[in-house]
Amino acid sequence: MSGFFASVNGFQVVGGSLLVPLIGAWSADLSLASDAPLAGPVSVVIGNLTLAGFVIRSAPYGGQTRVRLVGGRGGWRRVIPGQGYGGGGVSLAHVLGDAAAACGEQIVAPPGPTLPAFVRLDGPASDVLWQCLGQGLIPAWYVAPSGITQATAWPATTIVTPFTVTDQRPDEGRITIASEDYAAWMPGCSFTNPLLSGTFTSAGVVYTFDNEGTFRFEVLTGTTDRLLGPLRAFIAAQLAPTRFYGRYAYTIVDATTATVDCTPVNPMAGLPSLRDVPLVGDSIASYLPAPGSTCRIMFVDGVPTQPECVWTSGPPVTVAIGEAPEPLALAAPSIAATAVIAGALATVGAGLVASPSPPYVNFTTFAKVAGPILTGIAAALAVPTALIPTTTVTAGP
Repeated sequence: MSGFFASVNGFQVVGGSLLVPLIGAWSADLSLASDAPLAGPVSVVIGNLTLAGFVIRSAPYGGQTRVRLVGGRGGWRRVIPGQGYGGGGVSLAHVLGDAAAACGEQIVAPPGPTLPAFVRLDGPASDVLWQCLGQGLIPAWYVAPSGITQATAWPATTIVTPFTVTDQRPDEGRITIASEDYAAWMPGCSFTNPLLSGTFTSAGVVYTFDNEGTFRFEVLTGTTDRLLGPLRAFIAAQLAPTRFYGRYAYTIVDATTATVDCTPVNPMAGLPSLRDVPLVGDSIASYLPAPGSTCRIMFVDGVPTQPECVWTSGPPVTVAIGEAPEPLALAAPSIAATAVIAGALATVGAGLVASPSPPYVNFTTFAKVAGPILTGIAAALAVPTALIPTTTVTAGP
């Protein structure tokens, strides 16, 4: 025990701030009352709260040490190689566990769901967590005070220990609190007070130490991430046009041989239900997709006004093959060509069947064998059979 209210590995905190967000790892930029270098794992103490973290940067300045810290072991910032999963499915816990092992972190992940496949790209290890969050596979993630990452939301708790409200800024969504139970004030906790109107939920907490020795503890209120949320929304807005270059899974609600009405399979994609989307086929065939089957929607040239259904699953209700310019196997030119070939083979075959004069003994043997074969081929060609008739063919249940 250092005896200080706030310390890092026993060195007193004399300035800086520490943020514990609703989603993601906590981080801190602090000044310590020592010029001793710090590296590796550290223990941050604030009152009765202890956080396990890792030193990202450390440098002495003016008799102090300034450090940049993150929750856990600093691994989620590290670049890890890509990894592909497939061939019968993979559990989400396996995917997240591999990413954590690759960057030196520990994680507690939900047991499900089982994914048909998953692709991890080269990049910071935390990209896997953000990717799973964006796809709705996990509701949130955070680094617990123990330093172990949790692939879920902070637990919903209620503050029951005494505290005092010293300031409130409703326009900023900030409430300044005086308490002796800092360990209880983690994101996700709910609280109320006679000085407050209603019940509030913590969306993050900020510990601030100024150079004059003043400490301030603020609770960010709301139900969404207060810091990364706006940044992610801005980035999503800039990337929104590129989403129309994707290929999206939809479920067919109703269909004709020309169009489909459909709804998105993944609500996290942010795409609406669509009506009268052109069903892309070819010039000689058409089919009627079955309601309830899945399909793929794309947008021509990435333009939102030109959706097309480019693929459907399962057996169709009906299939129609339209008329060809002339019968595929019975067209007059085909019949004429076949007749000429058949006549020629018949003539040659008949000549070979008759034994030629000596001394062509070898040729006589060949003729006796080949003649009947050619005659038989000629007879077969004389009666052609249509492979595809000229009239429309339908198929279905």
